[in-house]
Amino acid sequence: SQWEDVQVFAPDLYAASRAGRIEAGLPLWKRLAYVAITRAEKRLFWVVRNRLARPEAPLTTADLPQPTAHLSLSATDDL
Repeated sequence: SQWEDVQVFAPDLYAASRAGRIEAGLPLWKRLAYVAITRAEKRLFWVVRNRLARPEAPLTTADLPQPTAHLSLSATDDL
């Protein structure tokens, strides 16, 4: 499958290379980079550490949708 835009985080590739894991006969970092490069249909964003900014405010979950759960309790006589 192809994705229009793909982001590659260099710190993740660095961590994968330091871990030394092998997947499908290739170093994990190389496999992750290859998959990202070959799946990018239009744009590939290569994000390096010095371009990652710290959040300006504490992270919250206020912007996440909050679905209402429809719960009901009923007694059963399974004993």
